[in-house]
Amino acid sequence: MKINPVAAPSLDGLATETIRLRRELHEMAHAVYVGGNIRDFGFAARTLGRLAERQPFDSRDTASFQALRGIIDTDLSREVVGTERRFVETRYDNDGQHGEVREIPVYSARGETLLRLQETLNSFLAARDAALDRIAADRALMQLLRT
Repeated sequence: MKINPVAAPSLDGLATETIRLRRELHEMAHAVYVGGNIRDFGFAARTLGRLAERQPFDSRDTASFQALRGIIDTDLSREVVGTERRFVETRYDNDGQHGEVREIPVYSARGETLLRLQETLNSFLAARDAALDRIAADRALMQLLRT
């Protein structure tokens, strides 16, 4: 049995994706008022301001990004204008689609914008983590080769 290795994305590609998402996140956040109160708004503005000024890989910002995620989640919960019932696929097999009908929140226009911001933040954090993991792996390999 032959094992084909999966080509890992390049560090340059991961870093480029992270930088692109950082810029997109910063632009989107300025288009919507993030934070339901002045304290949360100030925190979000400072966090995103630091993101624009510094490298997106600064470890000092990890906790701030998690707090920002919480602020966006809270804002989203305030933007629910109703619900609608939709079929949600839970799995797919030889017998076809399987799923259930669930109540899905319907958001205001601001809520839809916040939803896109949340998705961009999640994509940014995933790209950032992948780049940091790749850097850690490269360092570990270099250390292993030196010994």
